[in-house]
Amino acid sequence: MSKMRKGLTAVLSPIIVCLMLLVTNGVAGAQTPEYGGILRIIDMAEGANPIGVPWENFTIDTKLMTPVIETLYDEDFVGKIHPHLATSYKVDLKGKTITFFLRKGVKFHDGTDFNAEAVRWCWQQAIDAKVASGWDSVEAVDPQTVRVHFKSFQNDFLNRAGTRAFGIISPTAFKKNGIDWARWNPIGTGPFKFVKFQRGSVLQYRKNASYWMNGRPYLDGIDFLFIRDPLTQQAAMRSKDPDQRVSVLAVTSAEQAFMMKNQGFKIVSTPIGPISLIPDSANADSPLSKRKVREAISYAIDREGIVKARGFGIWKPAYQIQPDNMATYIPDLQGTQYNPQKARQLLAEAGYPNGFKTKIIVMPAMVDRDAMVAVQRNLSDIGIQVDMEFPDNGGYTSYRFGGWKNALLAHHTRAVPNFNLTFEMYFHPDFKQFPSLKRTEGLVEAIEASYKTPETSKEKGQALTKLMFQDTMVIPVYYVYELYALTSDVHDTGYGDWGASTVFIPEDTWLSKK
Repeated sequence: MSKMRKGLTAVLSPIIVCLMLLVTNGVAGAQTPEYGGILRIIDMAEGANPIGVPWENFTIDTKLMTPVIETLYDEDFVGKIHPHLATSYKVDLKGKTITFFLRKGVKFHDGTDFNAEAVRWCWQQAIDAKVASGWDSVEAVDPQTVRVHFKSFQNDFLNRAGTRAFGIISPTAFKKNGIDWARWNPIGTGPFKFVKFQRGSVLQYRKNASYWMNGRPYLDGIDFLFIRDPLTQQAAMRSKDPDQRVSVLAVTSAEQAFMMKNQGFKIVSTPIGPISLIPDSANADSPLSKRKVREAISYAIDREGIVKARGFGIWKPAYQIQPDNMATYIPDLQGTQYNPQKARQLLAEAGYPNGFKTKIIVMPAMVDRDAMVAVQRNLSDIGIQVDMEFPDNGGYTSYRFGGWKNALLAHHTRAVPNFNLTFEMYFHPDFKQFPSLKRTEGLVEAIEASYKTPETSKEKGQALTKLMFQDTMVIPVYYVYELYALTSDVHDTGYGDWGASTVFIPEDTWLSKK
């Protein structure tokens, strides 16, 4: 493990450590890393969104960028940032600037220099794309110094420097080949270089022999394989063929992780937030625009039963948008416990005594289908007839950013260490997610008030949680965990140690010889 990353567990809160140990991770003791081998990963990401243009991707597909597109900082589970492409920073509140001091001697994969102008150009694209809320401009002060100018300080600005959506790509390659080419041909500074991408099949990276970190990477390459059938996934993990065997399987299915653990695989658990129903509430003609209807749906869901049947001792019922390992969780906030009679009463009061028809559109990979079928049955019991739709990642993204009508998205909202970034990214209109969702009155103003304090405020964060809860703006169902099954020869991945922006450390990962 690199020096900058040692001692991480010392800063993790006891709650997070307990959650990380909920599933045995089986991390081996200190060993000498070995060189060589191709790490094959089956991830939940599908490559439906651009993997080479960071400011266009705020989805789970950012995980696929990790080996090739780097960030200025890595972010751990408590929101602390650790130097990566930057060595340090300075915040000037009076001057309304943040100055980043960059690492020297780094090259992009096309041989051009990583420098302040490259960072300036990439971050200016984010500003122009309106995904850098609060930033006015970016200035290249000198080749190793870049300065962000802001309107007023937000306490999630520094965390942005660790998010893949603010990763740095080669401006030269982008300008030479155009955006359509760049979307699917990532050129970064990372430990691995892009080789090929076959949608629905494989994303292939190979070792960057000129990587800036001395002695890294250890692996010869990384292949992401897009296999969705659970039985085929498990067969790939058990394969005896070294040229075919998969070494890492990422899932949110507690059932699958339970089975893999019983088969002898190491399991790493990462708490990542709730699966919720996101209603079409902005459409006044939709029954879901009425708060009592949303409350009825919430009362109708037997969360405890779903978690007992599908959670395998890992999931927890969710009644609020933030999980219980976050400061924004409110312990004494009473949820809408399972009560079909109360649900029918609320439906009648809302003007739907006989129910209505709607649809649940299920997020691929992240959401358990059987859990949503159970929700479908619960709603049927109170007269709401639900059709189910299971789109692929691209189809789902169209709904997520383009809108949906008289339906609910079954969606995962990732709880990131700086909770303000979670609320801003998912629920502030500037980020253009969920256009069919009506924001609770005062929520946007409360988000902006929360991220404008010098440090994150637990009280302001809890106020956001309470606002959403009181309006039943979204309907949380269960808390999910990102679960990684690893073969015994995989070491130092970083899975389970790092926040959602960083996920894993490809340059440190290595395979032991058998």
